[in-house]
Amino acid sequence: MRRLVLELSLNDAIKKLKEQTIERMEKSGIESENSKLMNDRQQHNLKRLEMFQKIKLFEMLHILRLDQEEFAAIFRIESNDLSLNIKELLDAILSEVKGEYQLLEHEEGTYTYFIKGKPHHPSPDTQSKRISMYPILPFSIRDGKVRVTLIGDNEQVKEVLASRGISYRIISLMDAKFSPSSPISRLTEKQRDAIILAFNSGYFDTPRKISADELAAKLDLASSTLAVHLRRAERRLLAEMLNE
Repeated sequence: MRRLVLELSLNDAIKKLKEQTIERMEKSGIESENSKLMNDRQQHNLKRLEMFQKIKLFEMLHILRLDQEEFAAIFRIESNDLSLNIKELLDAILSEVKGEYQLLEHEEGTYTYFIKGKPHHPSPDTQSKRISMYPILPFSIRDGKVRVTLIGDNEQVKEVLASRGISYRIISLMDAKFSPSSPISRLTEKQRDAIILAFNSGYFDTPRKISADELAAKLDLASSTLAVHLRRAERRLLAEMLNE
């Protein structure tokens, strides 16, 4: 397993989005002012990026759930811009994923939110592509810089690094190691073997690259036994993250 940390610039992302929009419109033979080139989706994406530029910090504190059915996480948001409407930002983020949010804490410009929604599945007519690697903490947007941490095997790393799109800077690429204090160290050997193999084999990918029966066969387990190991491992990991 490899741990990849990437950093992206919001300014670069906005510039790239505008360039791609102009290029697509020129290829289609449509001429108009730059400010009118955006369709509804492009305008929405641009608005979100520009709102994020006003954020001092947008940080994921805990990943509670992330699969093909739902994502759920706890975020901390800090802003020094009094003109920024935090709820408007969250509405813009979640509008395409049928999401919802709930304020947990608020103190002196710092907000802690529980956010959940359905994962966004890119449509065939867009150039978006799902990242095959699995996101882990830390993930943050700080002062116009997006820092993403991903975990996956060598092939997944190659796929991400070979993909075209917004330019990024590689912060680090190293073997993924779990310290004794890591939540995964709290699992039993069977639970750890089951969840790591499940991840490596693409069981948590969307769509899944391996079925539960195929995964159970690799571990020489009954499907029902595998389900128990995975369920207990997932619950223990969530309990560790939630300090329960």
